[in-house]
Amino acid sequence: MESHSHPPHQNLPGRRFPVLPIVTPDSTPDTSGFIFPGLPIVTPDPPRLSQREKYGALFYVGLFGLAVLIGLIGWFAHGAWSLRDVWSNVYVLHDDSRPEVDRVRAALALSRDSRVNQRQRWDICLRTPLPALARYVLAESLTAEAASADPRGYALTVARSPDWPVWLRVLLTRPMAYAAVDGVKFPAVALEELKGNPDRGIALWASFVLTQLDLNDRAGPQVLVAGCEGSGWERELACLLLEASRLKGRPDEQKRLLDQATAWLRAHHPESKPLWSQPGLKSP
Repeated sequence: MESHSHPPHQNLPGRRFPVLPIVTPDSTPDTSGFIFPGLPIVTPDPPRLSQREKYGALFYVGLFGLAVLIGLIGWFAHGAWSLRDVWSNVYVLHDDSRPEVDRVRAALALSRDSRVNQRQRWDICLRTPLPALARYVLAESLTAEAASADPRGYALTVARSPDWPVWLRVLLTRPMAYAAVDGVKFPAVALEELKGNPDRGIALWASFVLTQLDLNDRAGPQVLVAGCEGSGWERELACLLLEASRLKGRPDEQKRLLDQATAWLRAHHPESKPLWSQPGLKSP
């Protein structure tokens, strides 16, 4: 190996690069005695099976299950989206910061929405923090279906639940009248308790139900006759219910009269009338 020196760089006076050796490989490398190692013979793996070939019929079962799952998720999403106006009205109804007029309008919309079932209406109308008129319109929207699922339990609940406002008990007695027209039987003991209620509206509705039960009891009709012949505030209500009781066996005509009696309560019942006379609110 030879050493070579380099002249100093022109920009670095007096400085030299270090001396580096130049290594040259041998021209004839010695390969004597070198033996290549033995290499194994590797055979290629067989072709991999596809998922369909590997799992057979289970593959299609899995695809079907996945399709069903996607369909259920889509159905749930569509249902939630289609009920968005219902959720909006429920939110407004329970929002204490909203004006009472808006909350009553939301309750009215829910009472007219067929997607809100009878159980939901029952639960909402019993919530005391809600505006009274909002509870009223939802209680008024209950039908015979509400009382028909459990006639005994419903009648006893209406008759014996404490601390209910009078207007609420009147409205919740009504569904029994509609159900009785359809042939649903209610326990006489609960109806007798309602007939003896100090409020004449409750007593008249309960008396009408008694007239539809095929009981050998003349007290129900007598209460209606006495009310219709009297001069109290309940006279018109008693006459409507008395006429409906005499149309037994003609359910369509009976229910038409019951609808009139329901509407009559808004403007004439002593406990209901003040609710509908609030400023900014009017009977829909």
